[in-house]
Amino acid sequence: MYHGYTSFGDPNAPTYFHAQSVVGASQGIVTGFPSWKGFADPGTKFGAAFANELGNRMHFSLRITGDDQQISISQLMLTMASSDPDDALGFSYAAGAYNYSNDYQGVLKGSDGMLGTGDDVFITSGPNTQLVDAIVGRGSGNSFAAYCTGCTVAQQQQAINDAAAYWSPNGGTFTGTYTLGAATGSGTFTITAVPEPATWALMIGGFGLIGAAARRRRTAVLA
Repeated sequence: MYHGYTSFGDPNAPTYFHAQSVVGASQGIVTGFPSWKGFADPGTKFGAAFANELGNRMHFSLRITGDDQQISISQLMLTMASSDPDDALGFSYAAGAYNYSNDYQGVLKGSDGMLGTGDDVFITSGPNTQLVDAIVGRGSGNSFAAYCTGCTVAQQQQAINDAAAYWSPNGGTFTGTYTLGAATGSGTFTITAVPEPATWALMIGGFGLIGAAARRRRTAVLA
């Protein structure tokens, strides 16, 4: 099993570690890891270690709007958790490690003092401490994926079926929560395994969007 995330350091430099998988060697699980700079398919971006992947992805997009105060990426955190206590796919990391880029943009109000009216200024470079009126990002996620060099698509699908059967035999939920200061916003996926041994599948549904406004800081976060 490979976990391609790190809790600190340069978000453009993916890392992974190896642990023994309980399924066969040809059916090892590779998580899709946090979507580095928005890439849901890391194989084409980061080389052979993440090539030959096939699976299902849980992704949490990101839009944060400051109400009466400005915010910055440096304040942002992301936590993902599963309702299954034995499920190791949960993680957390400081999303604030990103600087402003095309993938994580800051937005400043234009001359009319309002967002979304056509005169906004988009910040696509610079340090993550720069204050802005809103942040728009590709977000992050995790996934069940098959890693099987030389395998056919059918064999990869069988591997992901086995992975789903192992990780979520009773189903469950996977929750992503963005935190900025005192404000939080969460989205939840429902994970259900179809109970026929030959047709185990990971089905993702019930994606919810929850906006939360922190009264003390008046910062709205939408995940």
